[in-house]
Parts: sequence; C-alpha cells; structure tokens
Amino acid sequence: MNTAMPYRRSLRSLIALGVGAGVLSGCSSDSEPAASGGGDCASLEGETITIVVPYEPGGGYDSYTRLVAPYLEEEIGATIAVQNQPGAGGLLALNSLRAEDADGTKLAIMNGVGAGGSSIAGAEGADFALDDFTYIGRVASDPSLLVTSAAGEYQTFDDILAADEFRWGSTGPGAEDYVTSSLISAVFDIPGEVVTGFPGSGETELAVVQGSIDGMSGNLTSRRGAVEDGTQTPVLVVGEESPDWLSDDVPTVAELDTTEEQAELLDAHLALIELGRPFIGPPGMDEAATSCLRTAMAAAMENPELVQESEEQERELAFLPGDELEGLVQDLMDAPPAYSELLATLY
Repeated sequence: MNTAMPYRRSLRSLIALGVGAGVLSGCSSDSEPAASGGGDCASLEGETITIVVPYEPGGGYDSYTRLVAPYLEEEIGATIAVQNQPGAGGLLALNSLRAEDADGTKLAIMNGVGAGGSSIAGAEGADFALDDFTYIGRVASDPSLLVTSAAGEYQTFDDILAADEFRWGSTGPGAEDYVTSSLISAVFDIPGEVVTGFPGSGETELAVVQGSIDGMSGNLTSRRGAVEDGTQTPVLVVGEESPDWLSDDVPTVAELDTTEEQAELLDAHLALIELGRPFIGPPGMDEAATSCLRTAMAAAMENPELVQESEEQERELAFLPGDELEGLVQDLMDAPPAYSELLATLY
C-alpha cells in the first residue's frame, strides 16, 4: 500500500485554500476578475509596459509570455515589450524587479518553482521573499517531468534509483530544473550531482540526448516535443496527475511508495509547483495599476483566440488570479520547516 496517499489528500486541501474551482484545469469562463476597483487603466493606457523573461529567448517562459502579451496589450490599450534578461538561473531579473518603479510599467514572468525554492531556502542570489512581489495572475501551472536520453541506460525511475551516480543538468540554482532534480535526489537518496551552467533548457536537452549528462527536469509542456519525437524517455511526473499524451507506464510521485517523511516533503514541493508561471510586479505596486493589470489579465486569459492559439502551440493555460496567488504564497511561506531546511541544504 502506498503510504503517501493520505498526505496527497492533505495537499489537495492546502491547494484548495489558494485555488478557486475550475482554475486548475485552465481558463474557466465562469472565473471572475480578481481585481477590485473596476480595473481602471487610465494610468497605463498608451504607456509601454515591459515584461521581463528571466531566460534566453525560445524557452517555455519566453514562449508563454509572447503568447499572452498581445492579448494583454489589447485589454490595457498599452504597448507591451517582451525583454529577455537571463542570469543566475532566473534570479537576476527578479532581484532587479524589486528595485523598479511600482507604476505597473515593469513586470516579469516568474519561475515559481525555481525562484520560490531559492527564496524559501534562503539561497545565495535570491535577494527577495516570495511575498515581496505584486501578483498579477498565473499563466500556467505545469507539473515537472523527469526525462533521460532515449538511447541511455536509464529508462525508468527505478533505473535512476539504482544508479551508482546520476548527473542532472540545470541552468542554475534559481531554476525549476535545479530545485526539482535536487529535491528528488535528496528525498530518494539518489547519488550524483546537478551539473549547472547551461544557458537554457535547449542546451540542457542537447546534453541529455548526447549523453554528457544523464537526465533533466522540465515542465511537462516543454518536454512534450522531445518525448513524442522519441529522443527523451519520461521517467517520473512530479505532480499528482499525468497528461493524456503521456504513457500510463510513467508514474507520478503520488503513485510511489514513500515514507511519511518523504510524503510531507513531496507535498510541500507539489504546493510550490502550483505557483506555476505567474506575472508579477514590483513590491507595493500602485493600486490602480494593480487593479488594471489583474482585470486585464483575467479578461485576456478568457479570450477564445488566446485559448485557441495556446492549444495550437500545445501550451496549456491555467489561469489563477493575483489575489488567489497571494493566498497561495502565504501558504508557502508557512511550509513545513523540514521542507525549507531540505531546500537550504541543496544550495
């Protein structure tokens, strides 16, 4: 019997505190805009709003931002420019955002797992707390998928558990691929290391295929292409459910036999994953600008043209309003001490 299952139910209770009905499955037409005050955009209309992507062009965060930006631009009546600012595994851009004017003209998309894990752990380079930022809305919530080379020796998660040494690839300590792979190795006592310094997920993926590293963690949607073209083997979903396109043979962490201690750590991490890919602004952002941006994003995410385009790009949307994100962040700030202590040892 899987001893983790009762703790999976506790995770659902935790998530319910911060996630409204229907939101987890995508953009619901029944969703209400999260902002109060009517979303008056007079202060932003005609302005140029920059949304910073903390990574190189071409990755998942870049693609999601460029997907949503035109629809948000239309709702606000402003010009939106997407700017790539890679560095420190995604932390550089967030540290810079803390010092920006809080007038709504400078936003960023955040890697909830990578940046959140770094912040909770008190990692060097993460000069912010999760509750420092102003949360506009979540674009997507994507469970992580651990993959290996289809031509390599590790074709199942059991193979990884039995490895004498397993090498993960990562862009750096502020990234999801670092936090998730490090945590999984720690929870399941997988010997090896996380090799950092890859400029982006594309370079990490190439290293996996070439065999210079053994595996990587990535968001489900970002890993789908490599899995479906047969160059990478999916071995574990770090989430409660698998997507329809993934084989039933690939387990989720919820299906693994775990101890109570392991289950508690995994539950906390799954809660962090729910933070997903949010648009955020500087601390203490102007109330009118916050109201405008939240209302505009809620409307943009329900635009049928955006929904259709996301489906064509195979990038699933999972909108969560800014005020509900703030509630989820507060839950994460109260994560079990064992989780924050474990994260701290990973850096």
